[in-house]
Amino acid sequence: MLRTNTAAPTWVELKLSNLSFEFRLLAPRIPLEKQQVTSDAGGLRLAIVGGGISGISAAFYASRDSRFSAVRLFESSGRLGGVIETLHKGRYLIERAADNFATLIPDALKLSRDAGLEDMLVAPREHGRQAFVLHHGRVQPIPAGFSLMQPTRVWSVLTTPTLSLRGKARLLGEFFVRARHEQSDESLESFASRRLGREAYENLVEPIVSGIFTADPTTLSMQATMPQFLAMERKSGGLIRGHLAARRADAAAAARKASGARYDQFRAPELGMNAWLEQLAAKLPSGTVSLNSPVAELSLNSPGDRANDNQTSWNLRMSPDKSEDFDAVILATPAAVSSKLLQNVSAEAANFSSTIGYASSAVVAMVVNRSNVRGRLDGFGMIVPAKEQRDALAISFTSNKYSGRTPDEEVLLRVFLGGALRPEVMDRTDAQLEEIACREVREILKWDGRANWMGVIRWPEAMPQYTVGHCDRVAQLHTALRRLPRIAVCGAAYEGVGIPQCVRSGRQAVENVVGTRSVE
Repeated sequence: MLRTNTAAPTWVELKLSNLSFEFRLLAPRIPLEKQQVTSDAGGLRLAIVGGGISGISAAFYASRDSRFSAVRLFESSGRLGGVIETLHKGRYLIERAADNFATLIPDALKLSRDAGLEDMLVAPREHGRQAFVLHHGRVQPIPAGFSLMQPTRVWSVLTTPTLSLRGKARLLGEFFVRARHEQSDESLESFASRRLGREAYENLVEPIVSGIFTADPTTLSMQATMPQFLAMERKSGGLIRGHLAARRADAAAAARKASGARYDQFRAPELGMNAWLEQLAAKLPSGTVSLNSPVAELSLNSPGDRANDNQTSWNLRMSPDKSEDFDAVILATPAAVSSKLLQNVSAEAANFSSTIGYASSAVVAMVVNRSNVRGRLDGFGMIVPAKEQRDALAISFTSNKYSGRTPDEEVLLRVFLGGALRPEVMDRTDAQLEEIACREVREILKWDGRANWMGVIRWPEAMPQYTVGHCDRVAQLHTALRRLPRIAVCGAAYEGVGIPQCVRSGRQAVENVVGTRSVE
């Protein structure tokens, strides 16, 4: 059995702010028999396995779609949201995972609008919209206009202390580097070093990428993570040439892109990510969600196995004495869980899903007095290159980004540890991780004092690793699933790790199970 929990009760309750909402099962438990999800309205009966943001998004859009007569979401734990969770500790609001989402990829913002929740969202604060990088032990601004790995401002490259004169010349010499026109995938390290030079890769690109993906850039797929730069090289000949071409095509758009990290292209729920998820869940019809309901086995019924039905259907077994039949299934679970569920119905699909690995990480959240920090806090956070040989991957100045996280005289720091390059960190105790985080903050940010609050957040095997060839493997997985009737997968393991990509993945899965178009 996968994620063995107790069998689902006949009702479960989800607390939303000060209100209490009940999600009731569509039928009472019937021992030793199969329950059937039926509807007099016709249409498909859909089961969604997994209650993270991808599964919630799929449930939201499917429940508003007349092609489905019934939608059920089964979550193995006692709460929705997956890795997204907000902690409230007295005066402090701490996010265990993502603290905002991007709007340049519009799907999460669209979901908020479709659900009538856009008013919950706020933009980052105007003050301090910059980020830093550690260079030779000193905190330095990331060059203005350096967007992921694309240099767009010559002057900022020439004046940055993060690169030597040789490194600057090599970076600007990207304009003259010949394009690689092969269609095969390559690692992010290979692409960045080839185009920008080793120094720019080690000092800037590697820490940015490690901070986003907690991955090893030597194995990270360029095609799966930053395909826009591959396309730019093939179309325009390089990254600088691509920027110049875009500026010629649309001066206004180029000016927007040239500012580097566009913090106005992010949004966060004012009261925390949990509040947003809870309100999304409240938009689902009563009876949609079943918490504490792990699915142990997935099987395919033959036509005629179900009374008065000649169509092939799916059977979800929750326990030895409980199972339910559905017309369509969406697996919104981690890749390893999906692989185990698929094993009985498609060894091919299960194999492709099992090839997706995960990395572990830990976050030490700490609240300190601003007056005790002598280093730079006039930004939203900082990244740490591997060559600095520090334990921290990054430090986020979370309460600088959004109000209401701490009182103004305090600052919430989140110290990121572990990842694919430092897996041994996860073997440390919580006390050891707190000690490491305090040492990093003291030495990097010149902090002198005691934390007003501190907590350790662990994410074992939580970050999908998009290694070289990832897109091909995912395409083969989808091809294998199309050989089965009305089943799809979605989630961070496949087409993007960000919240907007997960929302899009859930929407696309809804379309996939009915065999229709790609979402826009």
